[in-house]
Amino acid sequence: MTSFYPVLNTPTTAYTVQAKCGFMDPLYYASEGSVHPACDFNAVTGGDTDLGDPVHATDTGIVVNIGWDSYIGGMIEIEHGDGSISGYWHCRDIHVKRGEAVQGGDLIGQIGKGGPRSGMKAHLHFYVKRSGVSLPISYWPSTHYKDRRVCEAFVTEHYHHPEEWLKARGAKRRIEDLQALRGNPTRTLVNGQDVTGRIVQFPAQGITVDARTAKTEIYINGLVPGNIPALPLLN
Repeated sequence: MTSFYPVLNTPTTAYTVQAKCGFMDPLYYASEGSVHPACDFNAVTGGDTDLGDPVHATDTGIVVNIGWDSYIGGMIEIEHGDGSISGYWHCRDIHVKRGEAVQGGDLIGQIGKGGPRSGMKAHLHFYVKRSGVSLPISYWPSTHYKDRRVCEAFVTEHYHHPEEWLKARGAKRRIEDLQALRGNPTRTLVNGQDVTGRIVQFPAQGITVDARTAKTEIYINGLVPGNIPALPLLN
């Protein structure tokens, strides 16, 4: 099966790991006083410019956990065939449910900026737990291990380096790669608006339309705690 990055470059938008926000980045520790067990993806345009952008499943698997936290925002975890678990934090919307089977490239959510307590800029916090690791979806190692060296040893033992994990799978980085696999978009009209090739939210209708591939999908938006997951309305 084909693997993908959790955020996909498009002809108009590119994503990179934020400066100082790489896996176990010493600059992150210097700034935040915590060991970072993930990498934070952000659009190169910075700020909140990627708010609402699509979040993709990185590989085939089963959604084993979803949740909401007043600081983290929406959270998703997917267990893959080798037992590793990919995690996606700060989602504004969640488009999958627990127990659902997904394939690499599936839309599973949209980028958010955490919960009401966070004050953070929009980005995707992406991590990968090693096979056999059982930790709560909201687990933050530095809360439990105050000594930096002890915490770094814990993270190394329990987490994969996310970018190395993606590269080892040959993960694709572009929306064109997904379209090559699933077909180019067909013409899609919503209330007279041409949304072909795009992912568009319609707040008045409470839906998100993903028309980026040959198969157009419509999701019910879930923007607040208690309303997630935002489940597929039409497949």
